[in-house]
Amino acid sequence: MAQMSARSYARALLQEIEGHHGERQTARLTEQDEATVQKGAETFLNDILDHISNYEMEHRADFMAACESARLRIAAGQRGSMLHGVISLICLNLKLLDRRFQSPDQEAQREADEYCAALLADPWIKEAIRLVYRPAGHAADTSEARTWNDLDFGTLEYHKAGTTSFILKGRMSRAVNEAGSRPMLAVKCVLFPWNKLAAIARATDAYAATYGADELTSVIVKPIASSDRWVIMPFQPGETLGEHLSDFAAGHPSMAARLEEAHRIAAKLTAALHLLAGGVPVDAKKPQHQHLDLSPNNVILDRETGEFRLIDLGVNHLYSRQVGIAEHDDSVYIAPEIKNRRPESVTADAYSLGIILMEIVAGSPPRDGRTPEEIWTTSPILGRVLEDLIDERPDRRLLLGPDDRNFTFDALRTHLEFHFSLVRQESEAKDDHFSRPFAKYTPTSREVSTQFRQVMKWRRLGDARPRHEEYLLLFSVIATASWWFIAAKTALLKVDDVVTGELDLAAFAADAGLAANIIAFCQGLVAAKYYQTVLARLSVKEIPGRLARTTELLMRSMAIVAVPTTILSTFWADLYWIWPWTCAAGALAVTACNGITLRLATQTVRASGKEFSTVPEPGKVFARGFEQWWWTMLIYAITIIIIAAGVAVGLLQDIWAYVFILVVITVGVHYVSKCVGAGPAVRGSLARAFFGGERLAILARRDQAPGPG
Repeated sequence: MAQMSARSYARALLQEIEGHHGERQTARLTEQDEATVQKGAETFLNDILDHISNYEMEHRADFMAACESARLRIAAGQRGSMLHGVISLICLNLKLLDRRFQSPDQEAQREADEYCAALLADPWIKEAIRLVYRPAGHAADTSEARTWNDLDFGTLEYHKAGTTSFILKGRMSRAVNEAGSRPMLAVKCVLFPWNKLAAIARATDAYAATYGADELTSVIVKPIASSDRWVIMPFQPGETLGEHLSDFAAGHPSMAARLEEAHRIAAKLTAALHLLAGGVPVDAKKPQHQHLDLSPNNVILDRETGEFRLIDLGVNHLYSRQVGIAEHDDSVYIAPEIKNRRPESVTADAYSLGIILMEIVAGSPPRDGRTPEEIWTTSPILGRVLEDLIDERPDRRLLLGPDDRNFTFDALRTHLEFHFSLVRQESEAKDDHFSRPFAKYTPTSREVSTQFRQVMKWRRLGDARPRHEEYLLLFSVIATASWWFIAAKTALLKVDDVVTGELDLAAFAADAGLAANIIAFCQGLVAAKYYQTVLARLSVKEIPGRLARTTELLMRSMAIVAVPTTILSTFWADLYWIWPWTCAAGALAVTACNGITLRLATQTVRASGKEFSTVPEPGKVFARGFEQWWWTMLIYAITIIIIAAGVAVGLLQDIWAYVFILVVITVGVHYVSKCVGAGPAVRGSLARAFFGGERLAILARRDQAPGPG
């Protein structure tokens, strides 16, 4: 029978899939020689996206269903034919292409993998892979052709899907030593039609030459051979970091466990990347010493050593916005400059590391390039150090960390190690049943002990930062002392009265200063919680300008805001009209602090948003309605002023009714709802805003610094 041209074979194959062939035409397809099948199948697969879009049915799923129907039909009537293998290969290609064009879904990917694994159980699809992926110069005596022809295709089985490929595992057809060993190999086959993209074909063809050199570290899985369509390398047993993190998240770990896991992964990954860089500063001119496609699925946990092995290095051109699906799957981990085809960066892998660590802590990677709110809420220290890694612009990264002009991953490891050690001192990092509830609900929130331990770690570091931390610790001590002073001064039952038995309940109930003591106690309670939960670790000293200096003064004054009102209320307790005015004065002071702090944070976010990509979008800056705190407190203060005026002129007589209302508002709304419930999130959003101002100040100092020489 006459042989078809490649184009004729491809057209006939499409007609077969559409069900327009009779038995005679199908038989003709099965009788074509290997050369015709190879070129015809290549032609069809290279045009597969056109076949999908031009198919008379409406959806991609319909074309996939038609291919599956043709596969089953041919399997029933033409068992043991290369045609069945070719259509099976088309079905595999379509199934994985469909996953790439869909939103990430682990369950859907698992089903796709099971489907592909079932296809690979048929020996004819293995023959189709041997034929279609055979190097163009297979007749020549090239190393690539020899390696490909030496594969035992009968041992191939489906392993997993890659971003631009599918990965098989199998063995060589001949032994590699006298013991007859045939080690397991991984065969990465590029999906059609992406292997016809010049950039992908060139990168795949050069992969073995680029990453198989002996002088490169063994932390990477070195390829044996590669062509423009496939890469063959030793099979690395072990689970991927992606699989490990999926299993880890399935266990619903506590925040303490997530922080510990992030710390462990950071140490291992930075160590591996430092080895990849050759133990020296990262050089943008040597891309083979960077990963550039670092994602959890490209890291394997070595079962024997417990260390990480790196696979699939180099720019993944699927993410370079050439095929229209740049923001799917693992692309979230890839630095923007790599996606934009500007690989001359030394911090691209640091960006990927930051996204991976955020995924561990927050449960999912940030798809908008911004640090998840949960991280800032948990620990502003952690928010600062991770957000510093992930700005879109490489020159806006590592403003706090190692100098990117002489950047090493060993220095980054030390930097992250230190900051994780600081985070471990905080209550959210404690995995017990006492520390976190105690810190959450008590007025002092364990801030003094937490900050003291952090100051000790800063001191051991030996730089200028401890002075700043000691400054904040001092005011936390003052705030705590203020609270205990207020608690002692306004105690309803004195210890000495109880011990001596001189407590007069009748006199106690008739005490004119009781109302003042109750209100002063509640104000002191809220003031302590407000300062320790929201303000204790915030500072704007790094931000220049009069507004920042005013904000800093007001924030620090909140450490003692309730002391003057308590003194006035209790010293002149006999004057029953004093306490409403002192209560109103305290509320007005907090109103001023909230209002000025909000104004500075808003201005800082607006200014830093012009320089940094990590700044939240308008409307998503402040958590838990902090924008309303100043005017709700103002309304509260005005209400108290009205009560004070009414009491002073004798219009309002039921003092205890007003005391009850104020206690409910102070404790129920301000303490429980705002400070306990919303406080950590508000602190996190303010810390994020002020961090933008800090980075702006760093940029300004860097621009003003004299250049070398």
